[in-house]
Amino acid sequence: MSVVPASTKRLELLLFGGTLLLYIAVTLVANRPDLIWDEGRYLAFARNLTQGFYADPKNADIINGPGYPLLLAVLLMVKAPLIGLRMVNALFMALAAWFSFRAVKPYAGPRWALGVALITALHPNLARTAPYLMTEALAVCCIAGFAWSFSAALRPEKANWLMMIGAAVVFASLTMTRVFFGNVIMASVPFLVLSALLVKRERGRILRALTVMLVSFGLCVPWLAYTKDKTGENLCWSTVGGELLYWMTSTHEGENGHWFSVEDAQTKPELVAHHRELYLPYYELPVKEREERFKQLAAEQLKANPAGVFKNWICNWGRLIIGHPRSFERMDVTAIVLLVINGPIVLALLWASVVALRRWREVPPEIWVIGLLSFIYIGGSSVAPGLPRYTVVLWPWIGLGIATMLSKKPEMTPA
Repeated sequence: MSVVPASTKRLELLLFGGTLLLYIAVTLVANRPDLIWDEGRYLAFARNLTQGFYADPKNADIINGPGYPLLLAVLLMVKAPLIGLRMVNALFMALAAWFSFRAVKPYAGPRWALGVALITALHPNLARTAPYLMTEALAVCCIAGFAWSFSAALRPEKANWLMMIGAAVVFASLTMTRVFFGNVIMASVPFLVLSALLVKRERGRILRALTVMLVSFGLCVPWLAYTKDKTGENLCWSTVGGELLYWMTSTHEGENGHWFSVEDAQTKPELVAHHRELYLPYYELPVKEREERFKQLAAEQLKANPAGVFKNWICNWGRLIIGHPRSFERMDVTAIVLLVINGPIVLALLWASVVALRRWREVPPEIWVIGLLSFIYIGGSSVAPGLPRYTVVLWPWIGLGIATMLSKKPEMTPA
């Protein structure tokens, strides 16, 4: 059994404690009495849970998974104040930084691990959302926790069943927090099955990865049973896909696939002419019918102007990285800051991908699998209106891949 050096233990303790104190302070400074962004929605679902239901029993609009609302519901039941609800994200950010360090260290050493962990702790997109009732802190905690537990489960010659179970539970928690990862599970399984058949020398590790994904899916079955009961749809992770596709395929002058709310469609001058008379009546339909109508409209818009939709898709990559371009908006300071920060990360990722392809036999199978999951998530995210906060949560996986391929430390060291 490996012994972690005392200096590394102190570094991990400082990293965890420093990040925790930082976000406690940030939350105290940023605290406000009103709700902003998506806080009201998560809090509403949490309050529903304290009353014995999740979505409206008569017309269930299942916008997001129950992971974060479940946590908030527990805190509401013990009468935690609003700032107390918000403060929990400080713990998630501290865990995310620590898990990132633990994931990267065996592959690239403590310096690279510290670099990845500090970006996890200090990235402005995470620092901006963590003081509020938003899911980014919990999601990045799950992403980092999965990177650590999953790599530790696959790295040894013999299966580490405790880490495999931990990785499955963490990925299921991630999926219940960000339900799009349910699609990542389903898309990854065929690839893993095919890999197990073709790559004989790593079949054992690939089968471990497949087991983790299947157990994760199994843990999500109660959620899928719930959505099936409420919507009649099989494998329904949420009920917003049609609406997102509607905006992604809208190609009217000045639009580039950016999402708008129902209120925007009724009041924003640039949108009124093309969307007001259609959007609100559709939006007020029963959820199942609304989804079908929006998906039908999206298909019609794609057929009518495929080149325009392709342009929207290209624009969406910019939104996922720096939050720009957005329909009818000029580039702001935030986009420039993100360009300065995320631009080098994208370049490093591209270079690490080239190195991985050149030295593909040397890449540990667990890194290939995490790369596959990342590729599926980012690729899938690109076909719906995106924002930087959707992709920043993936940083611990991306950072692990970059550090593994670009560090000058090819040998593996104990976790």
